[in-house]
Amino acid sequence: MKKILLILSFLRSSPKTVEEALALAKDNRAELILFFVLDVEYANTIVRKLAEEGWLGERPSQQLYNSLLQEYQSQAESKVAEIRQRAVELKVPVRAIIKSGSVLDETLRVASLEDPDLIVITRRKRSSLSRLIFGSMVKALKEQARCEVRIIDAE
Repeated sequence: MKKILLILSFLRSSPKTVEEALALAKDNRAELILFFVLDVEYANTIVRKLAEEGWLGERPSQQLYNSLLQEYQSQAESKVAEIRQRAVELKVPVRAIIKSGSVLDETLRVASLEDPDLIVITRRKRSSLSRLIFGSMVKALKEQARCEVRIIDAE
């Protein structure tokens, strides 16, 4: 195994998943690629919900949206730096990529460019009904990825 792609986002990040990816990279002498996706739909949802609840006017400012995205970027960089430091301590070769977009689309795009041997991702806890109605991003990733996908359930 040469490359392990660890998928991170604000909704898909757990210490258990990070530790498992680090252990796999160390045990297999593989490079760990930290891929943090800034899920723009999540930002859209937050702004929309605040507007619906009356916290914002009907047309929230672009400045608010941009500030939210900047905060996401800052938090992502902090999380990546924390994991990178842990990898360095374990003597695991590590690289980081941060992109904005859909977690599924961006993961498939980066996976096609990086050609990892394994993708590691956290599966959020959701009800069966929610998965039935809204589908499962993790299931779609597993079906479309050209390599093994290791799914770690969130604690």
